Amino acid sequence: MYSITTRSRSRLAAAPPSVPPSPLSSAPSSSTLSSLPLSDNTSQSSSLVRIPSNDRHDGALSQIEKLLESIVDSLADGEELAIPYRTARQGGDHSTQSQERRSDFVHFPGRNAHEVRRFEAIFRILELSHEALLSGNLITKRNIYYQNIDLYKSQNMVDEMVDNIAYTLGVGREDLNIVAAARGLIFGPITLFMRGGDALQCGLPTDNGILLPSIHSVESIQFNEAKWLLIIEKEATFRTLAASEYPRNSPIGPGILVTAKGFPDLATRRFLSTVHTARPQLAMFALVDYDPHGIAILRTYKTGSKRLEHEENVTVPTLRWLGLRSSDVLADTRASNDQTLRASHSSQGVSSQESSNSLQNGDLDRRPSKRPRLQRRDPRNSAALLTRGDRKKAVDVVKDIYANGEADDSTREQFGELQRMLMLNIKAEIQVVDDFGDITNWLDEALRRE
Repeated sequence: MYSITTRSRSRLAAAPPSVPPSPLSSAPSSSTLSSLPLSDNTSQSSSLVRIPSNDRHDGALSQIEKLLESIVDSLADGEELAIPYRTARQGGDHSTQSQERRSDFVHFPGRNAHEVRRFEAIFRILELSHEALLSGNLITKRNIYYQNIDLYKSQNMVDEMVDNIAYTLGVGREDLNIVAAARGLIFGPITLFMRGGDALQCGLPTDNGILLPSIHSVESIQFNEAKWLLIIEKEATFRTLAASEYPRNSPIGPGILVTAKGFPDLATRRFLSTVHTARPQLAMFALVDYDPHGIAILRTYKTGSKRLEHEENVTVPTLRWLGLRSSDVLADTRASNDQTLRASHSSQGVSSQESSNSLQNGDLDRRPSKRPRLQRRDPRNSAALLTRGDRKKAVDVVKDIYANGEADDSTREQFGELQRMLMLNIKAEIQVVDDFGDITNWLDEALRRE
């Protein structure tokens, strides 16, 4: 199990002996992508933008080799083996500072069989990452699991260990050359030029979207005439718009469609963040369901997530919320408010009074300005009641807003919509605004307003 390749050993031999690095006392940080040169062109308006290579790979490789070197030295000296290992949750919890130092390491032989197996699982990921960094190849978390299925109980175990190893080393997951299997889709009149020499055309009429590659595999992006980018929560809506070639036919000009098929994965977030940094004049919008989970998805793209807060370059701070809002769902509130309000009193789960009490704050209960209302199908035929889980999620999102100390106009709007959602006790999917399966009319109007 504890074999190190000849090529790896030769590199390790050149490094001075060392001991495992001390565990981190706080979330790691380093230079951001925005500090790197993003284009060889002097004009920001150039449609071809170069994506910088990831120079943090060398830092990750150096740290892993020092760690492997210390393990080899310990084996030679007959000493206990130790791998530093911390979780992102530990980094954000100051109470863990009083825990024993041993809890920040995984040992072999350990205190029990569980720790032995845990050491072996972590070591295997480090070994695979080291090999990938030396070869320059990317490996997926899915491959790690299926090639070592007897070592890992589940795919989730691999996912968690990879993220925690990255956190411990103070790097991002992709700095380890470990990526998630491609999930995001992109469609539009742009071309991705890959570091291996291939060119991916993302807007061919025969395609309804192509899988997003890792941004580290992209050397440059040809934006052509793209003026906007729309992130769509639902894959079905993405596919419909791609099939109709909406990005080419939009009345406000050519655009790009992206979806992560639900909650955003890290690879899609990193791609979008890099695009935003490389092309800040490109207007970026999000279209999500009108429910607490939709707003949580919007916020993840815009401000990030707590679980992966150590990951850098994964947010789009200027992302604009295209919809859905209450004004999109309630086409005629006078005809439907009485029914929805009566339904809210009989809803299961957290009461309106309890949720309302959780939303009391002087700075954030100013309602956002109303948007123009559009006459469409009766929302009574398309809106649904919030579930207990929905109401709990809404309260969690509000708590997240308070925890981050956010008080800008965008956050106030999110807060106001959560209030309305809870008071009216309704939610709706994106399809509520389509016209018998055609969402383009609504989308035309929404993009023009923005």
